[in-house]
Amino acid sequence: MLRWAAHRYPDRTACITLGSDGAEKETLAYGELDTRARAVAAAMRDLVDSGARALLVLPPGLDFLTAFFACSYAEVIAVPVPSPNGAFGVQRHTDRLRGIVDDCTPGVVLTTPELVGCGPASPMGDARIPRLAPRDVDVALAAGLEDPTSSSDSVALLQYTSGSTSAPKGVILTQGNVTENLAAIAGGIGQEAGKSTDFTGVTWLPPFHDMGLATLLLPPFLGGRAVVMTPMTFLMDPSVWLQSIDRYGAQFSAAPNFAYDLCTERITPEQRDSIDLHGWKYALSGAEPVRAVTLDRFAANFSNSGFRMSAFMPSYGLAEANVYVSGSRRPGDARVIHARTCALESKGRVLSAGDDEPSRPLVGVGRLPANLRARIVDPETRRPCAAGHVGEIWLAGANVARGYWGNPDATAATFGGRLADSDEGPYLRTHDLGFLDDGQLFVTGRTDDLIIVDGRNVHPQDIELSVEESHAAVARNRVAVFEWGDGTETKVCVVAETTRPHRIVTDAGTRPERGEVSREEITRAVRSAVSDSHQVGVAKVVFLKPGSLPRTTSGKVQRKQTKRLLQEGGLHAW
Repeated sequence: MLRWAAHRYPDRTACITLGSDGAEKETLAYGELDTRARAVAAAMRDLVDSGARALLVLPPGLDFLTAFFACSYAEVIAVPVPSPNGAFGVQRHTDRLRGIVDDCTPGVVLTTPELVGCGPASPMGDARIPRLAPRDVDVALAAGLEDPTSSSDSVALLQYTSGSTSAPKGVILTQGNVTENLAAIAGGIGQEAGKSTDFTGVTWLPPFHDMGLATLLLPPFLGGRAVVMTPMTFLMDPSVWLQSIDRYGAQFSAAPNFAYDLCTERITPEQRDSIDLHGWKYALSGAEPVRAVTLDRFAANFSNSGFRMSAFMPSYGLAEANVYVSGSRRPGDARVIHARTCALESKGRVLSAGDDEPSRPLVGVGRLPANLRARIVDPETRRPCAAGHVGEIWLAGANVARGYWGNPDATAATFGGRLADSDEGPYLRTHDLGFLDDGQLFVTGRTDDLIIVDGRNVHPQDIELSVEESHAAVARNRVAVFEWGDGTETKVCVVAETTRPHRIVTDAGTRPERGEVSREEITRAVRSAVSDSHQVGVAKVVFLKPGSLPRTTSGKVQRKQTKRLLQEGGLHAW
């Protein structure tokens, strides 16, 4: 893919990296990218054999892209990982990095010049493991590189799972998996490999995350250009993301649900007036549950900036299927289905709700590409569900990974699904629940997060949304709900971050001062919202200081980890 682009248009821009203010820092053309990648590959071949693992400890941008392609040239398995000083918490990244190092035993580390000299205590592994800084490698080495002999079945990378429900596992992805996945995304937005040279994608997602890597590789796959900034740039000032989409005329950009909420909350009316989003055709939303209210708020806030609701591309994916599973739409596809709450929770049936009936809005996450097929299966009986019923989403096709690195038991359990009556398979068991409606996929939750109350299947994300909307002091996308009690009655625990500058204070008979919120007031609001909307009792409410709720590297709430830390007294509560 890279050699084709470098040969056909060597002087065309492949990648632009931006600084924290949105200004250009570096630009690299396809010819230069190919030469640099070959040089780094030659340097690696002097250090490790083919099949060795190369740890990629690099920020988004030119060096990461160079290192990733260099691994393919060197026939080395790329392992993208978070930097020890990542955007979502130093300790969280450090612990995850150490776990990945122990699991994949890398033979070489590709990192920044600053991290090359880290001492033996570095979480990047034993200091004796060779370390290379891609930008310091002599490009003259490229001339002596022999062509790789790898095929579509050769392992390209280990994509470590986000760890939202368990410890991260290394998903084995082949060269074929990667290109099939990129082709599926391209088809979903009406593009074709190598034939979209005017295509521009803007990304701030970390490349060690499955969606971040895909959004970084999509422009080179199409022959276009990638405009890249760091996650911290986006988190510090979300307007830089949208301003960059405007400035570079980007047609494509992707983000999790929380990012669209953050733009709605933090970008001022004056900033919105200066941004033109008419050219943004594909605003992919994925990596965490897609909320209808988030899409509505964003579209309303940025309509005067030229953003159209039709640009939204709610999608579904997971690392085990190389991220992209669904997202394409046809004219007339329902964006949101309002399902009767009673039928959905008690019988797992999807029935349209009347105007006055309690309902749950479900966002359609698009159609599957031709190289994937899905089954909706009862996870207990392993029999296909009837149409209009919720079941576990099972997948098969070219995107599906080979399994987990060094973990045959987990591989068999997740990638070895077979239907009970016909033994049809193997299928990837996603552990996600959903249904198909007129060819479009809808996701309702996860099998291991379900809370069963009086025979009803209640999804924690529904309760979390109600909690977020119960009081202004509760932060959006920063709530965890899970089962809690003594076993005699099913109740839930609510753990929620507060927004800045709110401080939770215990009532002492005096009126709270500016910026303070009464614990009794906000607790009462939370309990009332959960009871009124879901008929579920709340056993415990815990408020955390901003930035304290356990999340994955992609920003997803870690409910199991939150529950464990609460039981151990490890949460940073008010």
